Amino acid sequence: MGKMFDFDAETYADGFANNGYVHIAEGLAAHFYMGLKDYVDQFFASNQMKDFARGNKQQALYEFLEPAHYDELREAVATICGVDAKSLVLAERHIKAYEPDANPYPLAHKDRFGSEISVGFSIHVPERSTLVLYPEHDVVANPFNSTAELRSSFCAHTAPEAGLKSARRVEIHDKPRDVMMFKGHAMWHLREYAAGTTVLYLKLNTYNCDTLGEDAHDADAWQRTLDLLHSSDSTLFASIPMIARKVDYVHRRYNRDWREILGVVIFGGPHLTINETEFAVLQATDGQRTVADIAKHIDRTDSRVAFEETIRCLAERGIIDLLPHRVASGEGCGAMGRTQSEGQEPMVKAAVV
Repeated sequence: MGKMFDFDAETYADGFANNGYVHIAEGLAAHFYMGLKDYVDQFFASNQMKDFARGNKQQALYEFLEPAHYDELREAVATICGVDAKSLVLAERHIKAYEPDANPYPLAHKDRFGSEISVGFSIHVPERSTLVLYPEHDVVANPFNSTAELRSSFCAHTAPEAGLKSARRVEIHDKPRDVMMFKGHAMWHLREYAAGTTVLYLKLNTYNCDTLGEDAHDADAWQRTLDLLHSSDSTLFASIPMIARKVDYVHRRYNRDWREILGVVIFGGPHLTINETEFAVLQATDGQRTVADIAKHIDRTDSRVAFEETIRCLAERGIIDLLPHRVASGEGCGAMGRTQSEGQEPMVKAAVV
């Protein structure tokens, strides 16, 4: 089938840096597009994701047609967005098909927190179907793991509609084979006249976030963590911890008695209580510092547990991932590199592979 793309990524880097989005007409290679179209037409129904069904569209999980396409995607995104390809984690790979009765004027939304960079491949696009972006209004990252959570956090006077009415809007009249790339978790967007439209969205980030478990390298990352978890103390102290891929959020919880409880929630799982030392470790974890570096800056005067056991406990519970220093050193440049906008700081600036 050959390559996915039929464009020079370098030529779009300035556009993304200046605007936060690019539209690449006929960016998909013709042979790849035909294979993708056939794949969707044959397998969409059998791969549908019931948990992601919505009133206006259905979704199905996409499987890469060739293993090399995963790396090709990361290389193209990295070049356009000004980040290190090895820092990119795939957080979503969904085919989205809009129903015949889809609302032609839906509310705008932001993608989930892990969708730092949203990449769309246009497959079936009726004539009036239009992707609408608001690249300048409220470009702060969605802190939640869904659009629904973001929406429910608003009250009447904080909902975005009033501001979006006067905001500059960019209309992308995409065609089959086109590629769109934009800051999905920070940019309000919608699709007008979406009925009958089918788009593959591949969403990535630079901070080791894959709450849905859809990156093909997740198993390798976990095995690497296990290997370091059971290594010698010296090897463990030389490793680099990161917030684990499936961690949704860290919180301080108060019940009616106002007793404070620190905890971590892994996506789809229960609250996991952590102590102050473990919380301090998570706050110090930036994807660059080793366990030894972090140990020097953590107050452990009240801790009865050896620091290496604290790290092992966090790893065993799936709260942190571990990287060998030789792998992590020098890789990654933090979220969005030179294009990072104010208000879009990631949970962790991590170097991953």
